[in-house]
Parts: sequence; structure tokens; C-alpha cells
Amino acid sequence: MSRFQFPRPFLRKDQSETKMRHVQSSEVWNRISVNSQRFKGEVMKNLFHCFDRKNLEEGFRALDGSKARGIDNISKKDYEKKLDQNIERLLVKLHNGSYVPSPKREVLIPKSNGKTRPIAIACTEDKLVEKVMSNLLTSIYENTFLKCSYGFRPNLSCHHAINQAHRILSSKDGLNYVVEIDLANFFNTVNHRLLMKLVRKRIGSRKVLSLIHRQLVAKVENEEGETSTPKVGTPQGGIVSPILANIFLHYALDEWFGENYKMKAQMVRYADDAVFFFKTKSAAEVFLKAVKSRLENFKLNLNEDKTRIIDISETSYEVFDFLGFTFYRGRKRKSRGRLVMVKTSKTKLFKAVSEFTDWIKKERNSKKTGELMKMANANLRGHYNYFGYWCNRNHLQYYYTEVLRSLFKWLNRRSQRKSISPERFKLSIIPRLVQPPELINLRQLGWNPYVQTIA
Repeated sequence: MSRFQFPRPFLRKDQSETKMRHVQSSEVWNRISVNSQRFKGEVMKNLFHCFDRKNLEEGFRALDGSKARGIDNISKKDYEKKLDQNIERLLVKLHNGSYVPSPKREVLIPKSNGKTRPIAIACTEDKLVEKVMSNLLTSIYENTFLKCSYGFRPNLSCHHAINQAHRILSSKDGLNYVVEIDLANFFNTVNHRLLMKLVRKRIGSRKVLSLIHRQLVAKVENEEGETSTPKVGTPQGGIVSPILANIFLHYALDEWFGENYKMKAQMVRYADDAVFFFKTKSAAEVFLKAVKSRLENFKLNLNEDKTRIIDISETSYEVFDFLGFTFYRGRKRKSRGRLVMVKTSKTKLFKAVSEFTDWIKKERNSKKTGELMKMANANLRGHYNYFGYWCNRNHLQYYYTEVLRSLFKWLNRRSQRKSISPERFKLSIIPRLVQPPELINLRQLGWNPYVQTIA
């Protein structure tokens, strides 16, 4: 395939951007998955046996011990010291119905628009129960989800969604009118009653349904120490939240789109970010009215400021953003016309530069130069691995240059005297930093400039 037909990120072979880990290879998950595919559309019962010692231990090992602690301040290592006793006590509570999740600790994360995103951090024991529930729900629903859904699913990532969107626009189908929708505060507005109604379509176990409901209504403690019980939403930060959100949007959006627009248009969705592709502007306008009505039936609202129709044909100069990338038409080529390209969106690029500057400004005096270089390189590699498409070289170079500027400025402000001259900086600091992928030998670093694509 020609390099000009498809944007390729510079990824390591074993790397995946999915935030959700693969379902554990336990026999019970495989059996449930097979039965779910075999009896599609039927209600599955007798599922609570999955909450046994083996699956709880397996789920505990899969937990990320580096994540923030809950209100009990118990880390994964602390819980592991008495793992057998803790799991035995947890099993008793689960099976006699006395288990109630502890309140979650709410943390407000600043957003680029000045607002904040609430993150609910659960205790280690509650994370363990959510992990097993997530494995169970994934085993049941993974065969049900459509191919157009890429968010928080095993073996799928943001890059697969981006590649699919690029493939659709680059094809000869003429789907050049893009409907970009933005669900206003989606994770915090999911209706619990509707969600439970949708879950009951596949799950008939009362104990499992009760446990899901308890996880949804678990109390949240804010930064002032006040607790409240959420009446809507699947709190971000929870392990089970992404799969529940996927279930809700599968029935609210994916199935409806597949039934009504499959032969006329295409869709790419990653969690609550979705784009739709149509041949004509009139078809896109009709769809936009219909999707608003459809989402209102599920008590979801669109952010009107970020919902629009974009013409991205070869004669247009409009652009749209999707998953941190800006899609646009490049310069006209003799035999190929104006190709569809991607680049880092300005919002994400400036935010990344600002965050790096804030970090080096804060840490320059608390760490040695060698440690700072290691952390800076980790930051650069992460940025390259996500945004490292061949047609995004200018923005990668811009980020690298801004990192150099921040390092030179703030390393020289460790004291009242400038400690690093430009010549010394070029000789001792720049060679230690990871440069943008097009300037280095990717094969030597063990990177693979290709990514597996989904047909």
C-alpha cells in the first residue's frame, strides 16, 4: 500500500492505546463469550458464579498498582499483604448480598476550556470487584458490539478509529460530508434507569444486576469531605464505567445507525466521540435532526457548539477534529489530487506544550538533571507514539522544539546564575533527548512504523 493512502503512527509492536486491558484468559470468560455469541440476543442467567476466588485473584493481579488510592488510603501492596483473608471476607459479602461499595474520592481535573472533569477514585477492594464485573460484561457484550465502535475494547485503540476515519475519507465512495457530534457531559448524564433496562436485555442474574446498580449509585466524597449519591452517570475513573458507557451507546446509537443508515453512510465511534460520513449535505442535515431526536429519547443532549456538518471534499478547505487530530485536505498533487491528511489539533498541541512547561518549572530544583532527562524522554516518546503519523512531522518537530526551549529556560533558572550556556546545552542536553521519529533510526530503536488495521 502506498504511503500516501494511509497515515501510519510510529508504534512499538507490543503497544496499544486502549485504556482497557485484555480480558483475562480464564476458562470461565471464554465459556461465557462463546455462549454469548452462540445465543445472541438471549438473556443470560446464572452469572454470579464468576465472582469466585480464582477470578478475584486474577482480577487483583490485573489491577494497576500505580493508580491513585481511594478514601481508605489502602494501596494494592497494602491489600496484598493479607490477600487471602481479604478475598475470603469479600467473597462472603458478595454472596450473602451485604457488599456495598465504599464512597469514591472525587478529584477535579482541569480541562483546556477552563472547566473541570470530575474523576471518581474507588478503593482497592472496589476496584477489584469492578475489574471482575468489567471482565464479565466484556465477555458477554464484545461479540454484540459493532465494528464501528472502537473505544475501550480489547485489541482496539484510538489509532484504529483514526485510521478507519482516514480510510473512509480516502476511499472512492464519496463520503465527504462529515457530521461531528459531541455529547454534552456524557459520562455524568447517563440515565441509570435506562441503562439498567438495556443491561437486562442480556443479563438476567438478579445478583449481577443488583451489583451493577450498587456500583452506579456508590457515594462520592468531594474535596470538601461532603458525600452525595449520584442519580445519573457512570463516574469517570471507574474500571466498569467504560464498558457500561459502551453498552448504553451501543443501544442508543450504534444499533439504530446500523439499522437505518448502514447502506447510506458510515460511522466511527470511540466512546462518546463519534463522526458520521455521508455523500450529500442534505443527507447529513436530515441525519443530524434525526440523531438529536434519537439521543433525546435516551435523555442525552448534544453540545451545539461542537456539533456541526463539515465538507471535506477536494474543493473544500474545512477541517474537523477527532481524538486529538485535525483532519484536512493537503496540497494538490499531480496524479493524486488533494489527499486527506491528519495533524495534531492546535488545542492538544498547545496543551501538551503548556503541561510540559509547567512540569519542568515545578520539578527543575527537586530532581537531578539525569532524572529530568529520563522523564522528559518518557514524555516525548509518549507524544511521538500517539501523534507520530508520517504526515504530522511539522507538529512533532514543533513540540520537540518547544520542549528544548522550556528545558533551556528553566534549567537556567535553578539559581540566580545561568548554569547552562547555549553551547553546553547543545553538547550535553540535546543529544540525550529523543528526537522526532523522522530524524532518528526507527528500526534501531525497535519501533515499527506500521499499525495493525481493522478492515
